[in-house]
Amino acid sequence: MSSGLYVLDTSAILSGRINTNQENFIFPSSVLDEISLGKTARNIEWLREDLDIREPKGKSLEDVSRVARESGDFNKLSKTDLDVIALAMEYEATIITDDFAIENVASKLGIPYVGADLKEIRRIIKWNFRCTGCGRRFSKFIKDCPVCGHSIRRTVKSYNESGNESRR
Repeated sequence: MSSGLYVLDTSAILSGRINTNQENFIFPSSVLDEISLGKTARNIEWLREDLDIREPKGKSLEDVSRVARESGDFNKLSKTDLDVIALAMEYEATIITDDFAIENVASKLGIPYVGADLKEIRRIIKWNFRCTGCGRRFSKFIKDCPVCGHSIRRTVKSYNESGNESRR
C-alpha cells in the first residue's frame, strides 16, 4: 500500500516529464547530486531548498542490498539507486524511475513503481552471469572468470510475469 508519496530517481528527473516541485515527492540527496549539468541542474539548484530531501537509514539499505544481490541486480545499481529503493521502502512510497534494475528490485520487495515514460514493466528478469571468453555460466556476479580471466556479463536466466500492481 502506498502512502501517497513518490521517490524520484535521477532518470525520472532527467526525462523532463516530471514536475519536481510537488509536495508529495521526496528525494535522497544523492539523486540531486547526480544532476550536475544543464538546465535541469540549474532548475534543481534553484528549487533545492523547497524540495523534501530525506536520507535512507542503514537497515533499509541493508535489506535492499541483500535483495539486489539475490536478484542479480546489485552490480547494476549505483549507491543512488539503492538510496531510492530504500527510501521508498521506509516511507511506503512509490518509485518513479526508468531504470529496469531499480524496477526489478522494487518488484521483489513489493515496492510500487511507475515510469516517467508511463510504460508498464511486463516481466521480472532473473539473471545469470556468463564469461565473455569461455562461456561458462555463474549464478553470482564475479568480475573476471576464474577459468580464463575474461570479463563476466549479465545474461537473462528466466522471465516471470510482473507482480507489480502499480500502473505505469
